[in-house]
Amino acid sequence: MRNMCDRHAADLGRLWYQLQTAVRRAPSYQPNLIYLDMVEDDDDPRDPVVSSMQRDDAVDRLRCLNRCLRFKHEAFALAVNILDRFLSIMKVRVKFLGCLAITSYFIAINVLEEDQELPSPVHLIRISQCRCTEADLFRMEGIVCQKLYHDFGAVTPLTLLQLYHGICVTTGIMDAILEKRNLTPAEHLEQTIAKLEACLCRSPFTKFTAPVLAMSLLMCELDVFDTRDSDPGLCSTLNTLKVASQINEQHLVECQKKLEEFLLQYSSPVSRRPTSRFTWVLSSRTARQLRPSMQWAMDLPTILEDGTDGYGSSGSSEEDISSEEDSPRSDADAVCSDDDDVFQTEIKSSPCFRCHIQKSRQKFCPIQQQCCNTCGQLPQQAGA
Repeated sequence: MRNMCDRHAADLGRLWYQLQTAVRRAPSYQPNLIYLDMVEDDDDPRDPVVSSMQRDDAVDRLRCLNRCLRFKHEAFALAVNILDRFLSIMKVRVKFLGCLAITSYFIAINVLEEDQELPSPVHLIRISQCRCTEADLFRMEGIVCQKLYHDFGAVTPLTLLQLYHGICVTTGIMDAILEKRNLTPAEHLEQTIAKLEACLCRSPFTKFTAPVLAMSLLMCELDVFDTRDSDPGLCSTLNTLKVASQINEQHLVECQKKLEEFLLQYSSPVSRRPTSRFTWVLSSRTARQLRPSMQWAMDLPTILEDGTDGYGSSGSSEEDISSEEDSPRSDADAVCSDDDDVFQTEIKSSPCFRCHIQKSRQKFCPIQQQCCNTCGQLPQQAGA
């Protein structure tokens, strides 16, 4: 019991140390995107500069790509931070935004993911549909690394959210809420991270610092704004976290209002959450190559409601076998009845697979070792 308490205290101390370090480093990685929507006189309307809406679309596609490739949540958060920091110091044309976004994601997965799990640059370019080449990606990577001084150990809102959530779970103040919602701590964190990723796809939330956004989202998820008086233990811990994170209360309230409006839309039946989808466009050459596969669609006979198929057989083979066992016949009856021979042939016969493709279903391959009259193969070889 004492060892468990010591381990519990050690975990809590480690989380508090990581929180203090993250709060101290967070201002160095805070983007500033207030200049995105400012129109300057020298802007060319034929070659516009990236706006906040176009930035949101690019981040939305990165979120969809990260879920498609099943990489860590940290990879997406770091990619967004790299993209926003670059947009904060450089004026980027719209035609380069796709290359910049996929380059930011390429850098993020190289920093956080295992080398054996990384997709090749060519594969990443194709699946992201960013319309750039491998040389463009490597050239943009050099520019980004130069402008950001190769500093990619950013503290993101996801970093703070994980630390806040870990401290609340370790102290046990969330046990009653999780039990009421029938959720494990991991499931609750996963749901909260999904909402945070949706918030990162909206540029108005970039004006808030990482501690403010993470704390506001956690308090909204725990309904602390409504239960401040009913749960003093939880509120006391969150107040301690706010003081340790140097959070401005006015900024926290402003962010909380924006979050409530956004989460209301996020959870509504007609949701406006990010819903980007990749649209695959086939070239004419690929379409010509795929066209012969239409011949493999077999036109099978329709099964009627009375149990008969298109070939006149009724019932299943198991029922026929059981009926034959229940009413045994003599050898003379089995040999002399022509109708029985025809019936048995239709039940035991199956059309050859290749004859189906060649639209020659009138030829049948009996179960006995007889060849199909069309393709000359045994039923076992032809796939019957």
